[in-house]
Amino acid sequence: MKNFKLGLFFFCLINFLSINPVLAQEQVNVTGGIGTPESLNIGLRIQVDQTQYGIAIGTSPGYKNDNFTISGDFYYHFAGRSGQSDLMPWYIKSGLTYMSNEGEWEKRMNLLLVPRLGRDFNLTPQFGVALEAGIMLLLLNKNIAKKERTGAVSGDLDVIGSGFIQPSAGLKFFYRLY
Repeated sequence: MKNFKLGLFFFCLINFLSINPVLAQEQVNVTGGIGTPESLNIGLRIQVDQTQYGIAIGTSPGYKNDNFTISGDFYYHFAGRSGQSDLMPWYIKSGLTYMSNEGEWEKRMNLLLVPRLGRDFNLTPQFGVALEAGIMLLLLNKNIAKKERTGAVSGDLDVIGSGFIQPSAGLKFFYRLY
């Protein structure tokens, strides 16, 4: 199922880029990164003036449960200057992240609002690194028991914990397609 979702994401990405080659050459970033709650992820950002719209899909590889995240983000770049890009490096980001985690005992689905403050570090005109920090707010928490627990069970991926508000941070690498 993971391979199907990843394949579908790349299929949509390739079709999008082939439909509008001008947009692909000047205003699209391919991203990869790691963070909470989006896990290890790959994505796409589309730039319009000082704003960007992004989508990413992620997972926690090596974890025993089937898990994935899908994020949709809005970026507003508001301050600073860069010699490598016309895009201002400081930004605020507002995102929605859907998390799914299915293990032996239960299936857990969460929807989170993830506001952050971030900064792009443009290393070349095409390549850079972004650091961001903020919070994540739990909007939806749905757990479906698959079988009854017989005793103390540990090891489930529980990024949310017991709180409604948790810290959030991310590190992304981006490549501008020109």
